[in-house]
Amino acid sequence: MLEPDRGWLNARIDARFDAMMEMGALEEVRALAPRWDPARLAARAIGAPELIAHLRGEITLEAAIAAAKLQSRQYAKRQRTWFRSRMKGWRRIPLP
Repeated sequence: MLEPDRGWLNARIDARFDAMMEMGALEEVRALAPRWDPARLAARAIGAPELIAHLRGEITLEAAIAAAKLQSRQYAKRQRTWFRSRMKGWRRIPLP
């Protein structure tokens, strides 16, 4: 099982969200805003609720981005935990 350094992975997660923002994530969420329903599957997308909160004036864009990045890092941690619990016999290969 490949195991990347957490610091490296967190930096990649942050960079990916920044790239998503540059590619129009806020505009995509803005298009969904009139039909926003927290019960819909789209509302569970990492970053979407935070960007909606920004568009509603509840938080700043910077706070929304920071919260979305945190949610992404927490999701990655849950994935690591899941893999570790199910692949105990696998040999770990640390990545630089």
